[in-house]
Amino acid sequence: MKHWTLFGCGALGGVMAGLLAQAGHQVSLLRTFPPQQVPQEVKHPLLLSWWDLEGQHHEFNPDFLQTKDAANISLLLVTTKVYQVQVAMEPLIGQLPEATPILLLHNGMGTEAWVKRAFPANPLLIGITSNGALRLSAEEFRHTGSGETWFGAGNAAGNDWRGVVDVLAQALPHAAWSDEIRMKQWEKLVINAIINPLTALSGETNGSLLTRQEEVEALCHELMPLLQREGFNLPEEAWVSRVMAVAAATASNYSSMQQDLVAGRPTEIDYITGYILREAQPLGLHMPLHQQLYDAISHRSPIASGISNFSI
Repeated sequence: MKHWTLFGCGALGGVMAGLLAQAGHQVSLLRTFPPQQVPQEVKHPLLLSWWDLEGQHHEFNPDFLQTKDAANISLLLVTTKVYQVQVAMEPLIGQLPEATPILLLHNGMGTEAWVKRAFPANPLLIGITSNGALRLSAEEFRHTGSGETWFGAGNAAGNDWRGVVDVLAQALPHAAWSDEIRMKQWEKLVINAIINPLTALSGETNGSLLTRQEEVEALCHELMPLLQREGFNLPEEAWVSRVMAVAAATASNYSSMQQDLVAGRPTEIDYITGYILREAQPLGLHMPLHQQLYDAISHRSPIASGISNFSI
């Protein structure tokens, strides 16, 4: 487990690659998009630069892999934008060895079902992280905040790969296994569904929500029937507290959705608020406040084609 292949080298992927390389792991970057979609500023061989939490500068040279090299992938860590997962991974169907574990680490929910259908034999691990990351350029990244990283089994075969999290823990500020990864996914989903669209629309930092607690409370209140149907018994006050705690801990940060809107990139709204609305619809649950946020972000966000953002 010393050779990691990362699929997606955006902000999070770049920092993850840097942390793994700094810990002595071999890091390769997988590219399945056509060569004509590679930005001109991406040079080969590639030298990636990143700054750690102490402000120390590091550099490393990752290898590049293409679809034809799939047989050599022993660990696949997927850190693409959530809307890119399916389109980017489709070329690997029938090429990726069935024994290779797939680790999904991205915002939002909704890709797991497709990955299970497309790669039914591969061990699947589902992850979330609260590490802060910033992409300064195509080749430069900054680790902006220490956070927790959790993985859990996405299928039965994934349970046999608990040990991979111990390896990650040697490189990341925190990494651990959770038998309740679905709960952790939903907890992050709720936090993202409130902090991201509110700050994206206002253009302010996460800390701006510390003076907007009534809005946070109203959005949490609207989510409660769905969360209860999903089997979560936390009281409404606990959900509000978790959202406000994250807003306080990341007060000076701009949310990823805010950054995407400013940069004119597609957002992940369809896999955050959109996922919540899709889950609520067959249950007959109405969420006008979340629908308003979804509509407002969708109106301002470019359509995500799955390849509109190139990921190294």
